[in-house]
Amino acid sequence: MSAVPVIDISRGREEVARDVACAVEEIGFLVVAGHGVPPATIEATRTAARALFSRPEKEKAAFADAAGTLNRGYTPFQSEFNGSTRTDRAPADLREGFIFGPFDLPDDPYYVAPEAGFAYQDNIWPPGADDTVAALKAYYRAVEALNVELLRIFADALVLSGEFFLDKFDRHASTVRLLHYPAQPEPPDEGQLRCGAHTDFGSHTILLADDSPGGLQVRGRDGEWIDVIPPADSFIVNIGDLMMTWTNDRWLSNLHRVANPAPGGGTGRLSIAFFAHPNYDATIECIETCRRPGEKARHPPVRAGDYRRRQVTTITAGIA
Repeated sequence: MSAVPVIDISRGREEVARDVACAVEEIGFLVVAGHGVPPATIEATRTAARALFSRPEKEKAAFADAAGTLNRGYTPFQSEFNGSTRTDRAPADLREGFIFGPFDLPDDPYYVAPEAGFAYQDNIWPPGADDTVAALKAYYRAVEALNVELLRIFADALVLSGEFFLDKFDRHASTVRLLHYPAQPEPPDEGQLRCGAHTDFGSHTILLADDSPGGLQVRGRDGEWIDVIPPADSFIVNIGDLMMTWTNDRWLSNLHRVANPAPGGGTGRLSIAFFAHPNYDATIECIETCRRPGEKARHPPVRAGDYRRRQVTTITAGIA
């Protein structure tokens, strides 16, 4: 596969499931069209993100998480090391971010249990930005609904009950990350990228990305990097480590990175990622129908929340 396929998920479910299965088995990525998220919601979120990142550094630092756990609030420029999931210590990523998770949670002991703290940590909203916060919450809800549809499509693609994944996400801990990659008027250090090569550690990711120089690349089967250029207002979807575990490596959690623009700086780039994280206490293990006769599970069972915390600790170089 020389390019990431574009799949209109508003077509018939059988056809969509077949195309999705082909894409995630071959390259682990697809571009989703026909998703139903209103263009106005997408544009309002982009506007809110640009306003947030345009604030002075001192203001942004005030709504960073003091613990530095890459879990809530503002994440300063060069504070992540995504390539470190593949090497001992990769260069810092040339980006800044803002992350938030579930909000308006019900009064339920499940959400305040000791092991739930990382999944449902309080959000850190920028002060004096009611319109920005409202736009971000509306976006979360819209993509949360899209995620339910994707979970049903994934189940269809695996020839499972359409409801198979839903009870693993009925109290999900998914996060949205706004990601800003500034222009680069000066050349980066050797080996330094906007985001180092890594796999995502959740179930899957739903990404809204700009079509601008210095963008997302995914590794092909031949080892070459393939540019992912999405049509306007489409979403890039990629499989993460937990889904790869569920499917016994049948579906590929593939290496990807964000390249630098050509020398001279290019332009800034904005991406908005919905990282789909199952319920923190969901046990992720090989789905029996994904195991051929006599084949063993390739990964040991793992609790979703435990795996997430372990990977975040790696990306933040030991903080978490």
